[in-house]
Amino acid sequence: MNQPNSWYKVKAVDFDNAEIGNIYGNEANIQKRVLLINANNLPEVKTKPGFKLGFRLISSTENTANAQLEALVLSREQVGRMVRHNSSKIDVVRKIKIDEKEYAIKAVILINKAENKYKKFVRAEANEFIDSLGEKKTLKELVLEILAGKIQNQLHKKLSKIYPTRAAEIRMIEKLGN
Repeated sequence: MNQPNSWYKVKAVDFDNAEIGNIYGNEANIQKRVLLINANNLPEVKTKPGFKLGFRLISSTENTANAQLEALVLSREQVGRMVRHNSSKIDVVRKIKIDEKEYAIKAVILINKAENKYKKFVRAEANEFIDSLGEKKTLKELVLEILAGKIQNQLHKKLSKIYPTRAAEIRMIEKLGN
């Protein structure tokens, strides 16, 4: 027999059960769904525009659904605004382990027009930096540092020593597999 649909308040388990939105469905069909919300909607989180957080619904009770942080996404529009004439865009994709789960971290680096040998040096240094991110941090700590801009500033400073860097941005963190 089909269960009737109703509205569920969604609470973020990782952020002290802060209410992050509502979802329509029933106990059976809201499990495993992903909810994308604007990062500024979370209490005590201040960030530049364009960042969204992905929460996977993990459990539900009467009118409440619990969600766990699973992804961070920077909008395509924000990335597009960073790219300028006479610059080279370098995409970096790395798989790292955070809390015994595998995640893909995608970064975009903008440098002044350069030859391929300089791009290789910049990409290798960015790979090394991103590989070291998951060693001592939880996903929540990493996401909060990215939203505050700390990780991007560290990456920018490190890469600027190799070649003049215009910008470095973490554009996505996503969980791999289930």
